[in-house]
Amino acid sequence: MADDTSPVRAVTRAMDVLLSLEDGPQSLAKIADATSLTKPTAHRLLATLSRNQLVIQNPWTSDYMLGPGCLGIANAVLTGLGGLGLMSQDILEGLAKASQESVALHVPAGTQRVCVAQVPSPQPVRYTADVGAAKPMYTGAMGKILLAFAHEQDRRELFTRLTLTPVTPLTIVDQAELELQLAEVRKQGYAVSRGEQADGVASISAPVFAASGHVMAAVSILGPSTRMGDDTMTKLRPLVVRAGQEISRLLGYEKNPRRRRAAAASAASNGDGAE
Repeated sequence: MADDTSPVRAVTRAMDVLLSLEDGPQSLAKIADATSLTKPTAHRLLATLSRNQLVIQNPWTSDYMLGPGCLGIANAVLTGLGGLGLMSQDILEGLAKASQESVALHVPAGTQRVCVAQVPSPQPVRYTADVGAAKPMYTGAMGKILLAFAHEQDRRELFTRLTLTPVTPLTIVDQAELELQLAEVRKQGYAVSRGEQADGVASISAPVFAASGHVMAAVSILGPSTRMGDDTMTKLRPLVVRAGQEISRLLGYEKNPRRRRAAAASAASNGDGAE
């Protein structure tokens, strides 16, 4: 009897081709090399994917890139209709139970970050994040994570499009100061925010990586600043970092150990303070 769960080779190859374009436009030769396919096979797959505009070809350079057909898929993820929130639900619920605070999962969307899943705190006084709601990328611990662990070229390009305007009196609007904080976030593997996105709210966040090594999301614990002092942040840090690592494993990240970020992997045992 045939194994219905075994991968379909053509589909697997098509997915590999799409994933090879995550870093931007690529030539046919580079796509074939990245996917270990022959050029004729890669070309046939690209032609098939182009029928639904999942892939388009630059008429001047002949390079291939992800097309507008991917936007509908991306929008489903950003509005909570994709599977990321469902895949991570048990982990998010466990984190909310362990921390007794609200937990949220945010993904990057241009110059903003969008909440794709959340579990509210069981406490009567709490702060929650609305699924589908967008906030500026440069605000809050979640935004710092998504900026800090983005590829350097992507981060530079984002800064050319970001206008750092204050959301609260504590929002960081000086780019040099923000970049210093992002460097520290990359080093320690987590980020902390106090009142930068909303008055009286504190959060601590850790990265979630896709199998390719890209930062895909930020998982966060958030609550009233009055409950989330330094000692509490220190206790919450290993919990949120571990949750980020567990979701990353679900996405296949540890199948690519050479791309593992040392800071995120060691942050859970880091003894430094939250500030």
